[in-house]
Amino acid sequence: MSRKLKQVILSWWLLYPLFILFCAPAFAESLDIYRVLGLDKSQLTELDKSQPIAYDLKEGSSNELAVGVIWYFPVPLEKVVEKLRIQDPDMLDIDVTAHGILTEHSGMGALKAAIFSKEEALNLLEAEPGDEFNLSSHEFEKLKAFRHTLKRTPQRTIEDAAGEYFREILLQRHDAYRRGGINAISPYVRKHGTESKPSIELRQAAVESDLLSLYFPDLLKDWLDYPKALPAGASEVFPWIEKYVEGRSAIILRHRITMDWNGGVLVLTREYYTPHSYNSSQWITGCLPYREGTVVFQQVRSFTDQVAGTGSTIKHLVGRELLQDKMVKSLERLCVLLGSCT
Repeated sequence: MSRKLKQVILSWWLLYPLFILFCAPAFAESLDIYRVLGLDKSQLTELDKSQPIAYDLKEGSSNELAVGVIWYFPVPLEKVVEKLRIQDPDMLDIDVTAHGILTEHSGMGALKAAIFSKEEALNLLEAEPGDEFNLSSHEFEKLKAFRHTLKRTPQRTIEDAAGEYFREILLQRHDAYRRGGINAISPYVRKHGTESKPSIELRQAAVESDLLSLYFPDLLKDWLDYPKALPAGASEVFPWIEKYVEGRSAIILRHRITMDWNGGVLVLTREYYTPHSYNSSQWITGCLPYREGTVVFQQVRSFTDQVAGTGSTIKHLVGRELLQDKMVKSLERLCVLLGSCT
């Protein structure tokens, strides 16, 4: 054996442990990430076709819908990160008719752009415990008292007053969440004295996320214990958006956290108040470098009483399909904005 060959072998023998130490974990982590996202090897091969891949996530209760979507874009990572960081409104939101940001000291003016329709205003004044409006027992009691103040009030004034009253409910919900997190979210009272509890649902959504527990344990803990301080590097904002949900205008309150992740970004969104149709939801959106471009993924856990009870299995199938369709449309919008859709 030549002296030069011996030197090459010796160098490799000395460097091999460093290769294992520094290279292998990164490779394993990449594989683990896709496993955590719920993909198998056959689905990984589909990524190269630049088409969205939708998949079901494990659901922990009869009123939960959980869906994931992932898509490979042949676009530089930094360009995707720039889009996903846009806060107002979320770049993946579709059908938004109005939007804004709430702060710790926001007043009614922060919701001025939110249009509470005439029909919704009149329905609110007639609302009773049930599934038409998501209100607590205390909010229904206050609504009853509010109705009495409107006697002999002109119809137009009644509609405006109802809109202002609902904005007050939104601000009170926001203030309660800022002070006490998910534990301060008042339950929605239903018929026969039953309740839907977004506080329990959102805690369940967070705990069910393998992605958060494995890769963001500190963020998960602080997410559950909010309003405790968030991890270093995390930024937060409290958007509100108005959009049509099941043919009705809905003003939705959100808490959004953004963090850097391996050159990409993770966006964690919690819908802590929705006025009707569903109870609450959590989105996890992120992007990571993959091959010569970027993988964008989204996992949504949404809770609605409409899929529980009789016929739950069929309701879940239909509900997942509708949710998946909305998520794919959101990523299609991103695809167009990135210029990677033909």
